[in-house]
Amino acid sequence: MRRTGLVALILGLSLGCCTFGCSPRYDLEVVRARAEEMVTRILEALYNTDARGEPSTLADIAAEYEDLADPALARYVGKQRDRETDPRARKRLDYLFFDLVGTIVYEKVAPLSDEIANLEATSVVRVGGEDVAYRDLGIRLFNETESALRESLYMAQGRFDAARTNPLRAEVVRLEREELREYGYPDLSVVEAERRHLDFGAFDDQLTGLLDDTREMYWDLSNEASERVFGVAVTELRDYDRGRLFRGPEFDRHFPPERMRPLMEQTLAGMGIDLAALPAVSIDDEDRPEKEPRAASYAVKPGKDVRILMKPLGGVADYETLFHEMGHALNDAFVTVPEYEFQRLGDYGTTETYAFVLEGLLSNPVFLEKNGLISDPAVRKAFLRQQLFDDLAGVRYYAALFGYELLLHRGGLADEELVSAYREHMERARLVPLEHPEFGYMSSNEDFYGVNYLEAWFLAAQLRGVLRERFGVEWWTSPEAGEFMKGLWALGAELSPAELAQKIGCERIDPAAYVEELQAAYAAYR
Repeated sequence: MRRTGLVALILGLSLGCCTFGCSPRYDLEVVRARAEEMVTRILEALYNTDARGEPSTLADIAAEYEDLADPALARYVGKQRDRETDPRARKRLDYLFFDLVGTIVYEKVAPLSDEIANLEATSVVRVGGEDVAYRDLGIRLFNETESALRESLYMAQGRFDAARTNPLRAEVVRLEREELREYGYPDLSVVEAERRHLDFGAFDDQLTGLLDDTREMYWDLSNEASERVFGVAVTELRDYDRGRLFRGPEFDRHFPPERMRPLMEQTLAGMGIDLAALPAVSIDDEDRPEKEPRAASYAVKPGKDVRILMKPLGGVADYETLFHEMGHALNDAFVTVPEYEFQRLGDYGTTETYAFVLEGLLSNPVFLEKNGLISDPAVRKAFLRQQLFDDLAGVRYYAALFGYELLLHRGGLADEELVSAYREHMERARLVPLEHPEFGYMSSNEDFYGVNYLEAWFLAAQLRGVLRERFGVEWWTSPEAGEFMKGLWALGAELSPAELAQKIGCERIDPAAYVEELQAAYAAYR
């Protein structure tokens, strides 16, 4: 995930003249400098909170930039954008417009965001006679081998979310919607679709098709994993045991911690990229209890200071995390476009595509064999089937979450109705009952960030196809492939996912390429 202070709140409003009156003129270069300064400070603060558990100060920082939360300023930028005839200049103003109007909403919810972050960073929960940092609960649950203790960890985390953070998250959603409706927009889905230039209705139809197309495959893999790990059908599992289906501890010995960074360096070297010569990129993979468990890349200063933060889980999960976040980091480290908007803003589906391309190497049989990670063909096939199951679970989860978020942000549903809707959508993805939907119906909300992942999963499959066609099956050993990727990374966030698809020679983002990859792997790794 690419971290930014406005990651879920860069919203779009068509602010009319009648709403705010006449706008004064502004020096847009000063505005851009102020906006960049604010984002840099927010990312630094986010990193300190996520890495070391320092108190979150986002509201304090935002308060110092009240001039950027001025609706008249957003209106002025919007009018300048509408008058601009040069396509690139217009896009730049479009990015700035959405950034500025996002700041208006961000100011409203920043104190709540601080409260949530501080609770998660500092809270300790009692589990089985032991004090466990809240941020360690998920990792402990993922790795725990005793079912009874898994239940205790699962219930402790869920009850904490339900009692402490879910009410705050619900208030964030309410405030966002309230602010948007003041400007004539019914809900976040409308402005997010406008910001992304994406038809959410058509996208939801595509996701429904994906869930249908992968249903049988996922059901087969779920039951297979459940029988292998627990000796029972997946319908007999409790929710606190499901994480073990994705853990795959039998493969850990093939992915020792000490080999992870050298493999990353070796892979990039094959592409003609010397990681040691990139002082802009730093990696913090130390295990600390106060550390945010969800990995991220922080482009504090693109091209100069890009930080990867990850908390070890063990096994291939750590390798995948490093490769994924390195995809983000390289995008930010090699950026050459000078404009603030094209360095910082835009549609994050593009950078997620680069992240998935690198991460996908850990599911590539040729990459595994050539790097001696799993030498036994039978073990390698079992591992790749496990990887397929993990990937399929992820894409199905976000496909279902998108449908739920549409309902959540539209409003009008009572808590019990939202809990029921969350259960229905998650069970559509899981294909088995969800025991405690009240735990996740708010904590799972990502304000449509999952759209970035979904588009990136689809587009990464297309980009992998282009890389194979141009540079061979082992494209990661080609310096020419590295130059090709550096040419894309240099553009920062200037290209939307749809524009990136066209740049690499594809007519559009096509989920079919991704589904075909899944189906080919399903057939090959039986």
